[in-house]
Amino acid sequence: MMTKLKRLFISSFRWRLIINIVAAYITTFLIYSAMILVLESFNLFNISTEIKYFISFVISLMAFLFIFFDLMNITLRYLSQLSKTIQEVTNGDYDIEVPIEYDDELGMLAANITALAKTLKDKEIEGAILKENERLAFDAERNAEKQKNDLITNVAHDLRTPLTTIVGYLELIKNNQNLTKQDIQKYSSVAYEKSKRLQSMMDDLFDFTRLDQENVKVNMTTINISELVLQIVDEFYPTFQEHDLKPIVEVNNPSLFIKGEGQLLARVFDNLLSNAVKYGRDHNEIKIEVLNDEKTITIKIMNYGDTISKEDLPYIFDKFYRSDSSRSSSTGGTGLGLAIAKNIIQIHNGNIFVTSHKEKTTFVVSLPRYTKP
Repeated sequence: MMTKLKRLFISSFRWRLIINIVAAYITTFLIYSAMILVLESFNLFNISTEIKYFISFVISLMAFLFIFFDLMNITLRYLSQLSKTIQEVTNGDYDIEVPIEYDDELGMLAANITALAKTLKDKEIEGAILKENERLAFDAERNAEKQKNDLITNVAHDLRTPLTTIVGYLELIKNNQNLTKQDIQKYSSVAYEKSKRLQSMMDDLFDFTRLDQENVKVNMTTINISELVLQIVDEFYPTFQEHDLKPIVEVNNPSLFIKGEGQLLARVFDNLLSNAVKYGRDHNEIKIEVLNDEKTITIKIMNYGDTISKEDLPYIFDKFYRSDSSRSSSTGGTGLGLAIAKNIIQIHNGNIFVTSHKEKTTFVVSLPRYTKP
């Protein structure tokens, strides 16, 4: 019964107001009756009946107002709390939760204030995310513009050098009628070698552009990666002998399979071995390891010689990046070889990275292992 009365008392603001009035009225009536009874029983000041009733009425009215407002203060304090909470939300404090003390209009108002604060907080977070996305989009656009300009600058620089040499030697042959056959042969050979280099650079640029696309399609087949690495190493033996380099090959398992395109993967290991020969010191070793676990195959190519500085390591796989500032043709290519290798490995869901310290540089390629059913 008490629970029902309490629920009725807090379920509607109108019911609570009526109940407060009734409670104050009943209490006041009892006070009024008691005062009349006292004044009638103890006529201390010999006052008239009208005066007695007037005094009782005034005191009862004051008691009614006091009791009524005291009962209403419970609700008024809650209204004051709601008003303060609304002010906090207006000032930007959205981390609030208003306690719901009544199941009436005030409780609904408290729930709506909490919901409003949560909505405003979500909007604020969304606004911050949108602002951050706009900034990132702007930075990406600016970076794309910079990359485009760098592409034009680097391509122009790399193509101009061999092209200038080719044009120079051909003009020399064309304009000098007194050249001997040996001179013409010599100049033609230089022009031819530079033309081959120019063709190689154009091929690199074309391949990088093709492989850098997100929707690039490759012909995936089952490949024995151990055999592929050993085949590439065999092809490099003349180069190793020319530079007096000793290859040390360690293959844990001769039958390690992956899903991939052999031509593209061959290009990766060809590029890494070329770098190892180019930057390794003569009269030293090049070490090739093929390791594996149940899920991954790891290929390591190590050379001993000039190391890559800490400043250059984070950018070594960036397109057109070369650690040698001179950009010489003897040590530097187009700056696309490692970028192409990274793209190829990513297409095969693998990873490639490099470490370099204490005269040792190690390129590490990891690829997902394929187990034949």
